[in-house]
Amino acid sequence: MTRTTDETLTPTERVNRVLNAFGNDSDVLVISNHINAGGGDSHCVTNV
Repeated sequence: MTRTTDETLTPTERVNRVLNAFGNDSDVLVISNHINAGGGDSHCVTNV
């Protein structure tokens, strides 16, 4: 899934969107890849 808009979300809003879309069952795995188009070399890991 690729987003088509650029939005700024708080961490709480981000988690709520994931939970609303996929639920909170033990068989749900969410992987969030952050590819920095600006050429940076940092990364981000989000655990839900």
